[in-house]
Amino acid sequence: MSFLPVISIQCDWNDVLRLPNGKAWISSKYLNIISVHENITATQNKPDVKLKLNVPSSYQLLSHSNLSLVLKHIESGLKVAFVAPTKVHYIHKKGILSLCAADNSLTVSSCEEDTLLVWDSRTDEQLLDLKGHGGPIYKCKFFPSGVVVVSAGADGSLRIWSAQSGINPVTLKGHKMAVTDVSIVDVGRNIISVSRDGTAKLWDVGKANCLDDIIKDQGQINCCAIGVSCDDVPVENTREVGTGNKIVVVGCEDGMVVGTHVAKREEIFRRQLESPCNACVIIDQVVIIGCNNGKIIHIDLQSGDVKKELHESASPVLSLGCLSDVLYVVGRQDGNCAVMSLQDTFNSVRVQLTGSDCDGIRDVSFNGKWIFAGCRDARVRKYDFNQINIHFK
Repeated sequence: MSFLPVISIQCDWNDVLRLPNGKAWISSKYLNIISVHENITATQNKPDVKLKLNVPSSYQLLSHSNLSLVLKHIESGLKVAFVAPTKVHYIHKKGILSLCAADNSLTVSSCEEDTLLVWDSRTDEQLLDLKGHGGPIYKCKFFPSGVVVVSAGADGSLRIWSAQSGINPVTLKGHKMAVTDVSIVDVGRNIISVSRDGTAKLWDVGKANCLDDIIKDQGQINCCAIGVSCDDVPVENTREVGTGNKIVVVGCEDGMVVGTHVAKREEIFRRQLESPCNACVIIDQVVIIGCNNGKIIHIDLQSGDVKKELHESASPVLSLGCLSDVLYVVGRQDGNCAVMSLQDTFNSVRVQLTGSDCDGIRDVSFNGKWIFAGCRDARVRKYDFNQINIHFK
């Protein structure tokens, strides 16, 4: 279990601390202990007109630039880098529900207004308004091609869209309740969806057909992710492509985490956690689960054994995203958005993606260069990965 504080800073710190006599609050909070609030101030050196940052005695200033402030919390030894967004996108009018960025600058996102939009992250131009779902769209993702989108809705359907023309050639129907998450198998001939109806369904996208229920009668399933199994088996059905060595992991509202071999239709592990599982990602052989009680739990993909628990905040984890083969990003209900590493060397390093004023980070996405954070305040904030990756080297 980790015993590090969460260090938070005023959301507009980078604007405020550019000004002479600027002041921004900073706080440190250990779990279940009252926060310690202090201030960082900017003063101007008269001779050379340079701004100087004055940090409280409980911190050491390591570096400072327009978009980055790096401090060390002396008591805990925690190094925290605050990174401000390079750009803020005002695409939606209501809170973001889901977003996904492709490496070709196309971005798809949904919001509480029940809209699903495709837009260009370089120009902010809205390219397509994808209409068809009846109600909220809980998840939207690009296929690996970057030109096809899958969306999952409260209406129980999944829809496949062309991100170039907006055409919806395929609609997948079969879930009895809202579809909460979807994972794409390899290039996308097959996808797996999970729903509040307790099932995980394997779909043949080309024929708009449900091949099988991989998981049944599980209670409300909130999230899913696909990993690679050590057990590779032949698959006879030619419509089922790339599932021979895949494990699907689902996280449930009752705290259950289930891993199932997709091709074998066999449960591999079942792990009961103490809180609802809101988000999950898989990096190599590690399943990362974000829980409603604020815990981040690392589980071994093959055995289901818990490898690590992090409980630094009581704020529910709403979103998780993979950044590399060791880095991941965690978005929380209180607006905290932190990049963390699987490597023990960096146990005491956190990069905080700032900008949200206590509004929840509903979804995060990475396109190889930029990290996008979709927030309840209706904004999508974009961060330069190079400014983040440097702290884990």
